[in-house]
Amino acid sequence: MDFIYRYDPFQPVQRLPIADGAAAAEALRAGNDRFAEFVRRMQQHTLGNDNGEPMIIPVCPVSLGLPLVAGFATNQSPFALVLGCSDARVPTETIFDQSFNDLFVVRIAGNVLGTECLGSINYAVRNLAESLQLVVVLGHSGCGAVSAAVDAYLSPHDFVDIAFTHTLRSLIDRIQIAVRGSAKALTNVGGPSVVQSPGYRDCLVEVAVYLNAAITAFDLQREIRSQGNATLPIVFGAYDLASQRVRPMPDARGRPPCFESGFAEAPQSADDFVKLGVRLAERLLETGDVGSSLNW
Repeated sequence: MDFIYRYDPFQPVQRLPIADGAAAAEALRAGNDRFAEFVRRMQQHTLGNDNGEPMIIPVCPVSLGLPLVAGFATNQSPFALVLGCSDARVPTETIFDQSFNDLFVVRIAGNVLGTECLGSINYAVRNLAESLQLVVVLGHSGCGAVSAAVDAYLSPHDFVDIAFTHTLRSLIDRIQIAVRGSAKALTNVGGPSVVQSPGYRDCLVEVAVYLNAAITAFDLQREIRSQGNATLPIVFGAYDLASQRVRPMPDARGRPPCFESGFAEAPQSADDFVKLGVRLAERLLETGDVGSSLNW
């Protein structure tokens, strides 16, 4: 089986601009679908279930965001800004099947909004406004930073090292509000006994991954609006390491995978966070049997 990047010099070489936030979100969603299909085909071939037909991917210097003429540099013109996690398993351009000059990427463990990354974001919003159409906060399943925040919440006495390490503590502290909100949502939906279920920690991590991304999107939206930009869309989602899909909600446990992809809009109020936490908890406890659905 071959994956072939093919350059046809007789095809048009212009790079069409992304018109608005909806088009930008669709370009990312479609790119993530292509990447997931790419992985699926490789997996099928490994198992001997693929017909062996090659995948042809048309490219040219302009579509790759590279200069057409040697010795020149292209102007920076990304259509989306992505604030994501530093996790090496989630390379931003790759999972969205985007190339040079398509995305302005800021990565930090736990995709939290610190001072330094906010400076980079403010730069992009102010100086790349002509091309920038969308801001995305991207979490991912199994996030180590979120997992550490969950463990610190569940067993604070076991995390003395973090407590005395300012840099780690500041990172974990930023995620704690999402962890506490997720724990409350799971208790509200599953009842007080849900904390005794064998899979409770993993469930709490997964809910917190999405809620943490939503909180960061909300904070980022407030910051960008305070700078005078009232129209730039801000959305969030999470990359699922198992399915390679970026999603606005996790799969329901105990059900076949749902290959929906895309983003959700940033929450607008505290009530939105409460409702989102409940929806996330309900999604993970959707089987109706809380004990079995948490026993992963």
